Amino acid sequence: MSKRWVQMMIGITILGLFFGWIRHVDAKAEQDAQLLLRVAKPFMQSNEHITFKYTGYFGTCDGVNAKVMDAGERLSNKLGFQSYTNEPLSLNSSIYTVKSEVAGSAVATLTVASPLGQSACYAVLRVDAPGSADQDQLLKWQEQMTTQLIGQGIQGMWNVMIQGSAAEDLSLSNDPKEFLAELVQAYKGNVVERYEDGTTFSASLVSSEFEASIRSGNQKVNVQIALHLDTTSGLWRLTIGTPIITMEY
Repeated sequence: MSKRWVQMMIGITILGLFFGWIRHVDAKAEQDAQLLLRVAKPFMQSNEHITFKYTGYFGTCDGVNAKVMDAGERLSNKLGFQSYTNEPLSLNSSIYTVKSEVAGSAVATLTVASPLGQSACYAVLRVDAPGSADQDQLLKWQEQMTTQLIGQGIQGMWNVMIQGSAAEDLSLSNDPKEFLAELVQAYKGNVVERYEDGTTFSASLVSSEFEASIRSGNQKVNVQIALHLDTTSGLWRLTIGTPIITMEY
């Protein structure tokens, strides 16, 4: 487990909760995920990778390892986690992690952490699945976990992402801006932020089709799309996330 990744996700959650950027999850969380994945499929040709992440506040641990371990074990039991390896549970630098197989071919990781200098505990539930995974099972798992997490008083948000090689149309036309524009239209979004540097093109969108949102500066964002050119293979890697992308693209 990357300590930097955990700190980044917790940082986003702290800011979101403090400024009211994060909307509490409801039935629309699953609808957002379903829409994101359904629209993305025609724009990807291979090697898809799907990630679901839920991050939320989980009481106080005071940065004490024993309290983090206790909180992590209590939550993992409530969520029905059963470690799929014979390795002991991991606890490093006030970060508890455990993994379990879920929804067929997916792997879920539960992380409970208490950031340095804070009394709070935060929980991050993440599932990583190949593009071939049964999406209906993933969405059902998400719905079940939403119910369990809310039942434990963990209010937070889902972050859903899909990543893979862009469809052949992009390789043939080699016009990332046009490809990106087609995706923006497919998600019925309006671009509020753009970035490009020659090998990377990204856009942040606001779309009334999605419930989940976060603020970037003064702008509301529901979806982020990024294209990155792998200069070794010559292929474009496409990453799409709601409400934002929190993985390397």
